[in-house]
Amino acid sequence: MKDFALLDDLVIEFTQGFNVLTGETGTGKSLVIDAVQVVLGRRASADYVRTGADQAILEAVFDIEQYPHLVNWLEQNDIPLQEGFLILGRNLYRSGRSIYRINGRTCTLALYREVGQKLVDFHGQGEQQSLLKEENHCRFLDAFGGARLGDYLKKTAMLYENWIRARKEYQKLIGDEKERARRLDALKFQIEEIDAARLQPGEDEELEKERLFLVNAENIARYAGESYAVLYGGMHEQMSAMDLLGQAVDSLRQIASFIEGGSDLTERLDAVIYQVQEVARDIADIVERTDFDASRLNYVEERLDLIGKLQQKYGDSIEDILRYRDKIASEREELMYSDEKVSQLKERLTQLEKDWREAAAGLSRIRREVARALIKGVVRELRDLEVANVQFQVDFRPVEGPHPRGAEDIAFLFSPNPGEPARPLAKIASGGELSRVMLAFKNLLSSVDEVPTLIFDEVDAGIGGRVLNAVAEKMAAIGQKRQVICVTHAPQIACFANQHLKITKENDGKRTYTRIETLDDEGRLDELTRMLGGRGITSAVRQHARELRRRAAEKLATQ
Repeated sequence: MKDFALLDDLVIEFTQGFNVLTGETGTGKSLVIDAVQVVLGRRASADYVRTGADQAILEAVFDIEQYPHLVNWLEQNDIPLQEGFLILGRNLYRSGRSIYRINGRTCTLALYREVGQKLVDFHGQGEQQSLLKEENHCRFLDAFGGARLGDYLKKTAMLYENWIRARKEYQKLIGDEKERARRLDALKFQIEEIDAARLQPGEDEELEKERLFLVNAENIARYAGESYAVLYGGMHEQMSAMDLLGQAVDSLRQIASFIEGGSDLTERLDAVIYQVQEVARDIADIVERTDFDASRLNYVEERLDLIGKLQQKYGDSIEDILRYRDKIASEREELMYSDEKVSQLKERLTQLEKDWREAAAGLSRIRREVARALIKGVVRELRDLEVANVQFQVDFRPVEGPHPRGAEDIAFLFSPNPGEPARPLAKIASGGELSRVMLAFKNLLSSVDEVPTLIFDEVDAGIGGRVLNAVAEKMAAIGQKRQVICVTHAPQIACFANQHLKITKENDGKRTYTRIETLDDEGRLDELTRMLGGRGITSAVRQHARELRRRAAEKLATQ
C-alpha cells in the first residue's frame, strides 16, 4: 500500500489461518480493510490518494496453488500464474481514473472484480444488511447446497433462457393484429403498384433516348431534308452537290490523258461521289422514318413520369425497385403464413414451460433437503454462539411462471425466544444477533464455499461476555479451514489469532503516518493488556491477558 490516505508505504503479510488487526480508535484499522477492498475492485474516490501524491498504488499477492478450482478458472480465462502466485494491482490516480492489472497485464474492471470476488469474501455491516434482504436468501441457501444443487440450477436457468427467447419470438410474431393487417395491406398495394408498371431493367435509359428523339423530330426532319436537297435536289434553282461533282468528274476526264496523275484524280473524285451517294441515301432514310408522333411522345413522357414516381418510393433505379419488390413479397409471404408459425411457437412455449417446471420441481426437492440441513446447522451454530432456544425456518414461497432461479422465493425466518413466532430477520434480530447469524452462515458455508479468504470488519459490535467468547471460538474454527482476517476491538477475539497485527498512528510534526507491526508473544501480551485495561493497566490486567492467551491456546488445541 503506497500513498493510500495515511498509509504512505506499507507491506502486510497475512498468514494462513486467523489474522487479527487491532489498535486504538482512529489509528487506521478500517483504512487497511478499505485498501483491501479497493485493491479488489471496489469503487474508490480520489480522496484516498495521499496529499502530495499523484496516485495511490495498491498490490495484493495471493498464493493459490492449493486451490485447483481457482487455477483452472484462471487458465480458462487466459490468466497465467507467476510461480503459483496471483497478483492484483491497482493504480488510483488523483483524477479518479484507475488502471487495473492481473499479473502485470492490464485488464477490464469487470474481469478484475470477478477475480477479486473469487479470492476474498468480505463481511462487514453492509454484508449483515444483505442478510436482511430476502432477495439474497435464495443465494445463501444455494451456496450451502453447493454441488448438490449445481446441476439443477444450471438446467433450470438454461431452460428458463430458452423459454424467454421463445416467448420473445412468439410475442414479436403475434404483435398487434391491427398493425399486422395494416402492414399486409401496405405490402399488397406496393407489390401491385410495382407489378402494374411492368418494369424492365434499363427501360428508363431507352425511353430517355426515345424522348430526346421525339422532342426534336421536327428539327431532325427539316434539317435532314435540307441536307438531302443540297446533295441531290439543289436549292433555290441552284445545281445540287451531286450535279456539281458530276460536272467536275467530266471536266477532269477531258484532261486526264494530258496531265500526270489525271486518271488518279478522276478515280478519287468518283470515290467521293460514291460516298456522297451513300450519305444521301442514309439521310433519305432518316427523313423517311422521322415523323413527329405526339401520341408516342405523350406515352414516353407518361412512362418516364411513372418510373420517376416509383423511384422516389422504392429505389434509385429500376433494378433497385425490382429488388425491393422481391424483398417485400417475401415479408408478405412470411406474414401471411405466420398463423402456422404462431401455432408452432405456442406449442414450443408450452413444451419449454413443461420442461422448466419439471427441472424446477427437481430443484425444489433438493432445495428442501438442503434447507433441512441448513436449519439444523444454523440452530447448532447459533447455540454454540449463545443464542439458546432459537428457531430458524426456511420459508418456500411459490412464484408465478418460469423464473431463472426456480419455482420459489426463499425467506429466512427467525425467532430468538421461546413462544415467539418465527418472523423475518429484519423484524426480529438485533445487531448482535444478526452478527451471530451471519457468522453461523459463514462457518457453515466455509465447508462448501471455495473463496480462500474471509474478512470480518468489527464483527464483535454489539456483543460481549460469553457471547463474545463463543464468537471468538467460532472465528478461530473458520480459520482452521480458510484464511481469516478480522478487525476487532475485543481481546477475547484477538487472543485466538494465529497472527496478531497492531496498527498505530505516528506524527512527526508535519505528516501523520499509519504503522503496522506484527506482534511477537510479548507484544501480543502487551496489546491484549491495553485492550483489556485501556489507560488503567495493572498487573492484574496483565495477568488477565495472560489467562486469555492460555485459554485460547487450550481451545485451539482441541479444535
